[in-house]
Amino acid sequence: MTVEFQTIRRNAVVHDAIDTIKRMIVRGDLQAGQRLPAERDLAAQLGLSRPSLREAIRALIALNILESRHGEGTFVSSLEPDLLTEPIDFVLQVNDGGLSALFEARRVLEAGVAALAAQRATDLELAELDDFVKRGRGKLADAEAFIEHDVEFHERIRRMARSPVLASMLGSVSLLSLESRRQTAQHAAVRTKSLADHAKLVKTLRARDPEAARRAMILHLEHVIAGLPSGARA
Repeated sequence: MTVEFQTIRRNAVVHDAIDTIKRMIVRGDLQAGQRLPAERDLAAQLGLSRPSLREAIRALIALNILESRHGEGTFVSSLEPDLLTEPIDFVLQVNDGGLSALFEARRVLEAGVAALAAQRATDLELAELDDFVKRGRGKLADAEAFIEHDVEFHERIRRMARSPVLASMLGSVSLLSLESRRQTAQHAAVRTKSLADHAKLVKTLRARDPEAARRAMILHLEHVIAGLPSGARA
């Protein structure tokens, strides 16, 4: 497949090259796993010096958008969400209050999703969710098993909301929250409280009460963040 690369202004800085390659991926001109042209050719097509191109490529590799394969060249990465969120995950972990900011985003998004799920979920979905929560009692003794159960619970609610854009946004936030889940799930009391919160949330969904579902989700997340180390909540 022949790809036409847009020439960048001669006085452009490196971030222009970064933005150009990003746009080509978003448009589909460059596909996941596709090999980029050789450095000399790509620099000529973009109108950049080779050192500037190398700097742009290094930045995109750091973001997991591109990957370098020894002896083969530079390729577009798989673009999987968990891969692309890794750099953000690191930023959240090294910045004071990062996890608190993450929970702030979860509160806003998940509360809205819960309200939509109360309106849009089918009776069968809600019955299955109720059974799923009850099965969670068997996961309480195993922190890792409970994390998987918790992630699946929230994913089911996202699907019930039938809002693709919100689901996509929340999916990325959920991937970033795995570290905080690992921290809070180490405490048996937090696992027990979370499961009880899940059961209460299901009741609000089955009652078709959007506002009650919204409040139940917010309360649940407040209980979870209370289980984080005080430094993470700063």
